[in-house]
Amino acid sequence: MPFRALCLLLLATLSACGISQPAIPVARFTQGDLGVVADFARKEATAGPVENQALLFNVLAQCELLQGDIDAAWQHFGAAARVMGNWQTSGSEEFSAIVGSESSKGYTGDPYEKAMNAYYLGMCYLLKGEPDNARAAFKKGILADGESGDEKYQADFTLLFWLAGRMSRAMGLPADAEDFFKEAKKADEFARSHGSRGESNNQLLRSPEIGNLVVLAEVGMGPEKVAAGNEGELARFRPRWSSAHRAQVWIDGELRGPTWILADVDYQARTRGGTEMEGIRQGKAVFKSITRTAGVGALLLAAGDTSSTGARDKALVGAGLLVLSALTAAKADTRHWPTLPSTVQGAAFDVAPGQHTLRIDFLSSSGQILSDLTQTWTVDVPERGESYFIFRSLPRMDRIPRSKP
Repeated sequence: MPFRALCLLLLATLSACGISQPAIPVARFTQGDLGVVADFARKEATAGPVENQALLFNVLAQCELLQGDIDAAWQHFGAAARVMGNWQTSGSEEFSAIVGSESSKGYTGDPYEKAMNAYYLGMCYLLKGEPDNARAAFKKGILADGESGDEKYQADFTLLFWLAGRMSRAMGLPADAEDFFKEAKKADEFARSHGSRGESNNQLLRSPEIGNLVVLAEVGMGPEKVAAGNEGELARFRPRWSSAHRAQVWIDGELRGPTWILADVDYQARTRGGTEMEGIRQGKAVFKSITRTAGVGALLLAAGDTSSTGARDKALVGAGLLVLSALTAAKADTRHWPTLPSTVQGAAFDVAPGQHTLRIDFLSSSGQILSDLTQTWTVDVPERGESYFIFRSLPRMDRIPRSKP
């Protein structure tokens, strides 16, 4: 066999070994055991496959943020963000990209995961009192949501537009704030018209500037990514069951209102600009099928060739194509960020500056209060500016980060 062909087959062999989804203890996360999940992610990010580092940094940073360690969360979300930039190939890498398993590459996340990373990084900046950097991160997330490789899609991540508007207002840029709020309304209308959960009377979009106390409630568990198709080439997302669907907020013993959906993470995962995307790996399955068919054809031609030299060459080509087909890993990369919420919801209230008792209830689909998820905190609201609070529908939460931008 020619040396070049042998090299290509060796390259295929080396590239075919994929990196699997790390065994993140999601069940412990849903039980509120954030320390266990953080320890696992920290260890695997150091000792496990380097290709999974960004994914593990995101999980670690989520736990740190919910535990109140904003600086550590900011560092790890930032480290993940640097890895999750656009991945490009050139030269010999193009062949490996076709032949090798999707999961043999470093995890850089789907667009919705890049957008969620930008959301969390922006919240870290906000909770550190840096609205300008927070706005820059939210804008980065908007771009990530609307771009996938060389293709552009309708950006419909309402949460990021709304937060960018709030940050613009905090920075003293009312015209920018108005523009972002208008885009937030357009994004919400577009997303809901294409299957996103939400409400047409969303109070945060009707009156986006109200409130000096802002609550963000992360509800449920985000979707799971699985392989489908004859070659396992299609990446599909399936929702995960959760008892919590909505939330409501009490301040100083008074029920002030429900939370409103600003991001449907399940919808964002399964769509690009409103179009359902079951997977982008069909081309690899076609490549595998073509090489298999061509290999069989070449062997049949070899069997009927009366020339010994011609038969040998055709047999070598046919065998090579069959080996190439067999080594081609068409399976989609099913690595995903499993600790994301199903929805991010928000509420904003005008309250007097000073100390208040804030209680948040998480509700079932029938509106029943899930008492094991209820959280009560003493919070401070500044004389000027706004306070932001993040809650997750998990039991045994022991600290909520906050800021006074």
